[in-house]
Amino acid sequence: MNIMKTPPPALQQRGATLIEVMVSALIVSFGILAMIALQSNAIKFNKTSEYRSIATLLANDLADRMRVNAAIAVAKHSGNAYDMTTAYSKPSSVPARTDCLNPNNCSAEELAARDLGEWQRALYFALPGGSAYVQANQADRVVDTWVAWVDPAETAAPGATGECPTNFVAATATVQPRCMFFRIALPTPVIP
Repeated sequence: MNIMKTPPPALQQRGATLIEVMVSALIVSFGILAMIALQSNAIKFNKTSEYRSIATLLANDLADRMRVNAAIAVAKHSGNAYDMTTAYSKPSSVPARTDCLNPNNCSAEELAARDLGEWQRALYFALPGGSAYVQANQADRVVDTWVAWVDPAETAAPGATGECPTNFVAATATVQPRCMFFRIALPTPVIP
């Protein structure tokens, strides 16, 4: 009689615990990778938020400068003193300072040139590739402003098409900066 012996219970379960441990380690490693990706995105979005805050502060700075010199900010002549309507190009050097001929008595035009020079320097130092597009609307006494910068965190497809005006940054431009739009309302000058 040939009786088949069953192996002891300990031998039947050999290797099952090892497989369970390996599956658990795999699940934990996926969780760790997800946490790393989450942390990486949080850092990237934090930097983008910082750049947006800086752009807002810089736009407020320009608004204050224009409100001080409101008579010339939307003057009815060709070529507004505060307009910056050249196409975007990443600044390669620090913008030059513009001073008044007589430091104790600046004309409105000299003050506007000085304000723009100082503001462009602030853009250069505060934002990577910082530049701006500024255009006055004389009829409504407002100034449309786009603050632009190159976001270093976006290496694959920098910027977002449509954020910047097309006459400032073409959709086919090799460098697509990020832009934030601000509308600056200027007070009506009081005539004594």
